[in-house]
Amino acid sequence: MSAGNNVNWTRVASPKLEGKPTDSIQIQIAKFDEQSQRHRERLMKQVAEQEVRRLAEEAAKKKAEEEAKRVAEEKQKAKEQAKKAAKEKVRAEAEVRAREKAKLLAAGEAMWAWLGQGTKPKVRGILILY
Repeated sequence: MSAGNNVNWTRVASPKLEGKPTDSIQIQIAKFDEQSQRHRERLMKQVAEQEVRRLAEEAAKKKAEEEAKRVAEEKQKAKEQAKKAAKEKVRAEAEVRAREKAKLLAAGEAMWAWLGQGTKPKVRGILILY
């Protein structure tokens, strides 16, 4: 026998060694399986964390898109209201001008009637032509 066969490996080997010389093949397989299981669990945890981050990013992106859409719709409504208000203002100003013109024409006719002239002058706008 060689000198290597006389060494008691249970006393020489470190207890931190993954496989000890005294371990049977079933124990080595069990240790490998346990190590593989821990590794698989770490990987699954990483995958789950990545999925949670991805879903959170998608939710944030969707929320930002909805907010942008809402803001754009509000801007469009504001533009339409401003346009409608401008049209209403123009219509109101035209109506005021028409009333003022009618008052001036009525005042002019009343003046000519008061003066007692038989013929009325031609009236164009606010100018009275003789």
